[in-house]
Amino acid sequence: MNSTTDKPGTRRGWVGAMLAASASGLAAATPGLPADLSPAPTPTEVSRERLRQLRTPNVPLLDHNGRSVRFYDDVMKDRKVVLNVMYTVCSKVCTPATRNLIEARRLLLDEIKDLHFVSMSLTPLSDTPEALRKYKSMHGIDERWTFLTGKVENVEKVQRALGFISAREGDDLLSHSSMAKVCDERNLRWSHVNTLLSPRSIARMIRFEMV
Repeated sequence: MNSTTDKPGTRRGWVGAMLAASASGLAAATPGLPADLSPAPTPTEVSRERLRQLRTPNVPLLDHNGRSVRFYDDVMKDRKVVLNVMYTVCSKVCTPATRNLIEARRLLLDEIKDLHFVSMSLTPLSDTPEALRKYKSMHGIDERWTFLTGKVENVEKVQRALGFISAREGDDLLSHSSMAKVCDERNLRWSHVNTLLSPRSIARMIRFEMV
């Protein structure tokens, strides 16, 4: 009776430990019994995730520095983004649109410091990272504005998901609109703005969506 295991308090602690271990083993050994008891996603969370996947497919692309990036994880996730499409030899729409966005961005920088600008090429075969860097340099665009290219199928998938080009596979990629997408991805707020408006009008519409 001198053993510590014979003391009532010690026996209760020992028995409790054995019961806890048995319960843990039972959970691990019982088919269909989840080890993780965290709550399942709500219908709203599932809908939000489906919307993210539809609008922002997480395909690999290349930025203007030649770095591989994932469109959702590295470009869009939890960010406020203004995103347009362009190609470097387009002058009728892309050049004035780019200039308007540059000026609108200048007007907004002091108000929305976490606002990201992204431009994606419509002609990824010719718009290599080097071509995009030259385009940025020609327009005096700093490093905080990301330009994207990549494999044709990945670029098209993103642009069709965002509605920049028709969902019909046979349609001409260059038949694009002058719209830019305005996205607060964290709050799933999406809108658009015409990049051929005056820079002040573009800035005002972006401000309305983001602030």
